[in-house]
Amino acid sequence: MGDLGQILLGGVTTGSLYALFLLGVLIVFQVSKSMNFAYGQVGMIAAFSAWFFYSEQGLPVPVALVIGVLIAVIVNSAIDFAAIRRIPAGRPGLDLVVTLGIFLLITAVMQQLIDANAHTFVSLGADTRTEVAGVVVSMSDGIVIGLTVVTVLAAYLLLNRTSLGTSLRASAEDAGIAQAAGVNVRALRTATWAVAGLIAAVVAILVASRLSVDAFYMTPFLIKAFIAGMIGGLDRFWLPLVVAVALGVYESLAVYLLGASAGTPAVFLLIIVVLALVPKRFVNERNEVRA
Repeated sequence: MGDLGQILLGGVTTGSLYALFLLGVLIVFQVSKSMNFAYGQVGMIAAFSAWFFYSEQGLPVPVALVIGVLIAVIVNSAIDFAAIRRIPAGRPGLDLVVTLGIFLLITAVMQQLIDANAHTFVSLGADTRTEVAGVVVSMSDGIVIGLTVVTVLAAYLLLNRTSLGTSLRASAEDAGIAQAAGVNVRALRTATWAVAGLIAAVVAILVASRLSVDAFYMTPFLIKAFIAGMIGGLDRFWLPLVVAVALGVYESLAVYLLGASAGTPAVFLLIIVVLALVPKRFVNERNEVRA
């Protein structure tokens, strides 16, 4: 039972990271109807920059983390302002092509400015552990799960119970009408991309503190977050986030039962099964929203 509990805790923690990361994808998609394939690299910029500043330049860790987060927020906002807004209307899929190019550009730049090696990141509670009912729980586990719950609930209340949320939904439905009604659509959109950049930075720093940091370490998280979003529907709120947590648990169980190398193949096998069995109306709904 202790082993199973440990596996489930690891799965919920990983799934919470997927869900928190996916939250940034969801708010951007639902406001601007755009997909940012460079989103993982935005987070990587935060963690890799922070590592560089505290490890190579000798800055205090908190200062380095703040600088890394600010860089990620600026970069994500710049992606929208300089690239996404320049995409002509009626060109579905072009956002993926553009952000894939940005993905490659960011990767090359970070490898040139820092290096292409993997580095141990500062531990943010991963080494502080306690045992609860036979399950070893680290401070990092608590931070990840607690932060995810608080952030997701705050985002839901903001989007559904405030005038700001009403303005965001209005601008997402029809930016022209919202602008005519006095909503500053451009400012809201910029703020949304900035918040998404903040989320990506926080998740990337938490992931790096549990693993290591290099130019590509966030790519698997991006892929799995997108998988959860496609299964749950990028036009929804709760369902894709629940799917993201469930995906983390499923992946952990696959590793536990089949071995360390089984996690990623098990995820892609799940995708094939889900796409074969998902009700057609869900696919149609997602296509309508994307259009």
